[in-house]
Amino acid sequence: MSESIVIDPNEIKTYVDEIRQLADANKDALGFLPASVYSESAMKGGLWVAVDRIRKVRGYLLFGGRFPRLRIFQIFVRSEYRGSGIARTLLEKLRDYGEQLNYLTITARVARELEANRFWEACGFLVTDRIPGKARGRPLNKYTLELNVPSLFRGESLRAIDSTQIRFPAEVGVDVDAHRALRAIDSTQIRFSGPILSTPSYVIDLNVFFDVLRNRDKEESSIVLSLGLNGDVCLFVTSEFVKELERHTADRQRDPVLDLARNLSTLPDVDPDTAKPLIEDLRTLLWSGIPKTGRRAVNDASDLSHLASCIHHKVDGFITRDEAILRHAADLRRVHDLNIVSPTYFIDLFDGDFPRPESALASVDRQDIEITDLDERNRKDVEKFLRGLDVDPDQVRSCLAPGSTRHPRPRRIVRFGSRLVGMGSWKNPGPGRVTDLHLYVDEKQPNSERAIDRLFLESMHGGVDRHLLRLDLHTSRSQEKTREVAVHAGFRPPKHEGGSSGALAKVSFRGVVGADNWPSFRRDFKAKTDCELLQEDVPSWRTISDTGIVMDTGQRGRPVTISSFDFETLVSPCALILPDRTAVIIPIKKKYTGLISSTGRQRSLLPEKETAFRLERAYFLAAGKHGLLPMGTIVVFYVSSPQREAVALARVTFSDTLTKAQAVTKLGRQGVLSEKDIARKADRCGKITALTFDNLLKFQTNVPFQDLKRDGCVSGANLVTAQRLTHRDLRRIVKRAFGVKC
Repeated sequence: MSESIVIDPNEIKTYVDEIRQLADANKDALGFLPASVYSESAMKGGLWVAVDRIRKVRGYLLFGGRFPRLRIFQIFVRSEYRGSGIARTLLEKLRDYGEQLNYLTITARVARELEANRFWEACGFLVTDRIPGKARGRPLNKYTLELNVPSLFRGESLRAIDSTQIRFPAEVGVDVDAHRALRAIDSTQIRFSGPILSTPSYVIDLNVFFDVLRNRDKEESSIVLSLGLNGDVCLFVTSEFVKELERHTADRQRDPVLDLARNLSTLPDVDPDTAKPLIEDLRTLLWSGIPKTGRRAVNDASDLSHLASCIHHKVDGFITRDEAILRHAADLRRVHDLNIVSPTYFIDLFDGDFPRPESALASVDRQDIEITDLDERNRKDVEKFLRGLDVDPDQVRSCLAPGSTRHPRPRRIVRFGSRLVGMGSWKNPGPGRVTDLHLYVDEKQPNSERAIDRLFLESMHGGVDRHLLRLDLHTSRSQEKTREVAVHAGFRPPKHEGGSSGALAKVSFRGVVGADNWPSFRRDFKAKTDCELLQEDVPSWRTISDTGIVMDTGQRGRPVTISSFDFETLVSPCALILPDRTAVIIPIKKKYTGLISSTGRQRSLLPEKETAFRLERAYFLAAGKHGLLPMGTIVVFYVSSPQREAVALARVTFSDTLTKAQAVTKLGRQGVLSEKDIARKADRCGKITALTFDNLLKFQTNVPFQDLKRDGCVSGANLVTAQRLTHRDLRRIVKRAFGVKC
């Protein structure tokens, strides 16, 4: 091959203008993308170029995506070089890149009338959805290629990865999805602090707001607001946003734009003494500390106020078109952990037709979520729903099968108001301890991730089983949100699939593993995965925290390791109560026990709080306690007056002391406390400790306070604050709660 592939963002910048011209000249085939997409993708690492020996562009690949899938936006080869394998080479390089980073799929959308469809089919892509393309009147085929990614069920799955070698789309500007990408890699070297499944929060700049209101030709700004209204991201403005509008408004009392802005979710003001040093630091970072004069000084002061508010309240990112700020995105990320993105970034996250600007601010139906058992009288409606998602007829029959009267098959439907948005069913595990899980959700519905979370929660957390199960997941290939949640819950491609079928599977131990049942757990694990845990004797928690779980995958006798946190995720919902592992007991008021509700047989037919539908949930306690609760800590929940008993345990995924505004912004949707409750719980400085947790295990037998005191686990007249538990304390609680030794 006489071409070379250029992927270095610094070198790619020199080709951006030429690539933009090629795209514009071929927009009938390639479709239209805003001009800024190309320059931003070049900076992020999402634009690769094939060049000849004299550095002339022969073709290019434009891609992005959201973990665990990559998305191709455009692939193009000049007509005189077509047939020479350039496009295939670009695709193969992207496939290798995705497999190295554990992505599951590569997707692309192609107009159905184009001859290029043959190319995608010849490259192994399958049509997984047909999109009407209403905005442009061009029906589209959505193509998907399943990647041959590492699996728990295959030998190469758990290879150790040196974190210094990892490069992924946040070469593309490190962002929230990059954090998630790292979490999916089985490695003892990598760890980020932050909730695993929280909805990312962004602040929008005034220029994005005006793109929509003034009907500018900026479809990507409409996408930003649509994603916010649909619940895919949390959008906020700063108080400076409204002040900036007021400075440009003649009639503050009767301006509808100003009225709309005042009703947006607004971050609280930052105390001037807190904001001043941060603003000065930002001024130095962005403009070398040189003060401006006149109108530019006012604009700069406004920009600095926006950024200071974002940093103080710890939002995930700031969305702006301001080129001066975008140029310093890497510095702001490095120094202040703030992502700076333009609206074009969100094209990666949007999977429908571009919304019309005038519809982006339309109200969204935010009905309460309701989950019920399937009623046979509604069967035809559910069949129609499943057919609408292109579910295979055989899978429809299996999903709707009722089981037997002795062993009924759980079948759940999820509605928002009157709208059916999801269906899940699963087989109760038999002697072989293998169960199938069908999960189908209309991901185009607003807040569909709530339905996904709930169906996974029901199927995976249906009680303590004490046996290692294998769960085989059946879902539509087009359900990318569902597959993303599945990966974070420990699902991987099953053995021998080789990435070809889109199937996912996991092993699940619904209970506790300790010294008493470690030998049987090892035997079951090898039988279900073909991977052997090499620690024959039960390892201590200190050992696996330092070195990880060591296993033989059967690949040339090369043992591999996986971190204790990641291993616990892969076999979730499981608690490893191994020697030396300690815990923390946390008191919780009875009125907040919805936070630790699980999916037992007795479920209310009434709508529940959103928290009850989350795989990962948040709790707030007195400020300064996060030092007790590092990631991976076991927490025991104790219901105070009037019950006075321990009722459940879980695993901490994140903890930190935040301001009350930060707690609301980042975690309000995952907890049971209202904004007022959080404010009341905060200390005199307005601080509160927040934690998120998963792997919730409800006790089979609650442990009363008197038993906790008799066993020496707690002291005092009652539990009023979080307390440490020794390993001995934890073992005694687990024995009383589950009737098993650890």
